[in-house]
Amino acid sequence: MTVCSDVGVAAGNIYYCEDYSWKYYVFKDRLEAGLLLASFIKQVIGDFEGYIIGLAAGGVPVAYAVSEALKLPLDVIVVKKITYPWTSEAGFGAVALDGTLKYDVEAARSIGYTAGDVEERARQVREYVVNRTIKLRGSTNYENIRGEKVILVDDGIATGYTIIAASTFLRNIGAASVTIATPTSSIDGALTAAREAERLLVLNMRTGPFYAVAEAYIEWHDVTEEEALEYIAKTRKHFKPQAM
Repeated sequence: MTVCSDVGVAAGNIYYCEDYSWKYYVFKDRLEAGLLLASFIKQVIGDFEGYIIGLAAGGVPVAYAVSEALKLPLDVIVVKKITYPWTSEAGFGAVALDGTLKYDVEAARSIGYTAGDVEERARQVREYVVNRTIKLRGSTNYENIRGEKVILVDDGIATGYTIIAASTFLRNIGAASVTIATPTSSIDGALTAAREAERLLVLNMRTGPFYAVAEAYIEWHDVTEEEALEYIAKTRKHFKPQAM
């Protein structure tokens, strides 16, 4: 099935769908978005052999739907935002399991953080990443990814720092190539993330000063660890990827 009648290309490696872009509330939920994204991946890339990697936790339902549709094994990674002091939601950077740190230097300076301050926050955040990884996967060992092509999936890209930390981590552990795929993204976030991937695929590209991932979805909720674990368990029954 061709899901997109008009595929746009930006910056050489960003593929987006004009049919879905510049609109709000175009997906019923994460599962529908994942099915549509799987069709878009098939349309743009063709046949693919490798892993689908879901970014926990919101990206896991999307990645599950993609892995089921494309009949590919699923794995997950955890990346944690470094947030502003006054909020637990908005972030200016992110940390991956191996300590990979990506952040907006100007944003950090604007709140009075030095590079040392950010690195200290990153060390604190990494403990959470390690613990959550073990809870979701049972292990921090990613030998199964070494030498494999991967498609990294999240439910959306806002600033891009979370997804580029994830992409860098995948390269560090030996992934042969990284393609990023997401149902929705801001233009700025896509441009940032695409620098760290072979390709970036997005159905719903949007712009504007107040971009929110949630505004691409009719039904939206924060995905709990328990929900993410249910999806991970389902896909392992089908594909039984290499032991972690």
